[in-house]
Amino acid sequence: MGAFRLLLAVLVAVSHMGKKFAGLNPGVIAVISFLIISGFVMASLIERNYRQPRKIGLFYIDRALRLYPQFLVYFVASCLVIHFLLPGTPQAAELTWKTLSTSVLMLPLGYYMFGLGGTEILPPGWSLGLEMSFYLLIPFLLIFKAQGLAFTVSVGIFLLACLGFINTDIYGYRLLPGVLFIFLCGCYLYQGNLRAMVVVSGTAVAAGLLFVAIMVGWIECRPFNAEVTLGIAVGIPLVYMLTKLKFHRMDEFLGNISYGVFLNHFVVMYLLRGFWPVAYDANVVGAVLVLSFFCSGLTYYCVERPALKLRHHLRGRAKERLVQPGSAEKIVPPVGERELA
Repeated sequence: MGAFRLLLAVLVAVSHMGKKFAGLNPGVIAVISFLIISGFVMASLIERNYRQPRKIGLFYIDRALRLYPQFLVYFVASCLVIHFLLPGTPQAAELTWKTLSTSVLMLPLGYYMFGLGGTEILPPGWSLGLEMSFYLLIPFLLIFKAQGLAFTVSVGIFLLACLGFINTDIYGYRLLPGVLFIFLCGCYLYQGNLRAMVVVSGTAVAAGLLFVAIMVGWIECRPFNAEVTLGIAVGIPLVYMLTKLKFHRMDEFLGNISYGVFLNHFVVMYLLRGFWPVAYDANVVGAVLVLSFFCSGLTYYCVERPALKLRHHLRGRAKERLVQPGSAEKIVPPVGERELA
């Protein structure tokens, strides 16, 4: 799964350098798999560590420790690069106290279309705002057994967006109501019972049929409805198969640097742009990715690993509260949790 996550981050990066495949945006397709993986991991994390309502606050702290450390590093780095190397640009125009104070909170980035956060300092940040919105909601859906209802409502909103009755880009890709069911497909994959597998299998098949209908012109091709449906159709079976693989240290390492690559590639792009005009040919794309990998390795070992220790300590405390005095239950992290969560 780690190598797959790094591949997804690379696809997001190359899409931001203007690369497409068969006319489709690979970054959007990659983001859909990220959503499925997130749902899978959160279902595991909540079931094993935070399955009681009084643990929801600890779950939020856990997730903040996951998202914020590297985000803050690259947010500050991007601000510095923009300030010193890109004055007078649209990026520099966002270096205001209002935009900075809202954007650094991360959640408003997911609602940039309403003027709540910036889009130029860390452009991939909008999806972190989406992720955080999911984190705020998912413990309630799982603990209070509302997953099925939420899935149904979200599918309805997505179909309205995909068919153009409401804004396709915003409600079919950017905001949680229209993509919540994609996260929940990951939850169903983790749960793995017959009903759950019927739901995700049916979703993958339906998404594949929608993609075909869009590509042949039966459904109008609107912003990213082809990429989202393709992402669902291929992402569900891929994530399912990859979650069955055994743990491997190299795979773990590749997964460890994926989040940094997802965050920092724009910082590297801005840095290069500050010194000379950049045309993203194969050499420049390769240089961006190499620098991105290197920076991600640094921030993982210097920033992420200390936060990871805090997260594991937090989960240990949460589990200790679930173990009754005299119980022989052991606190053992699930396979793959340390590399995914």
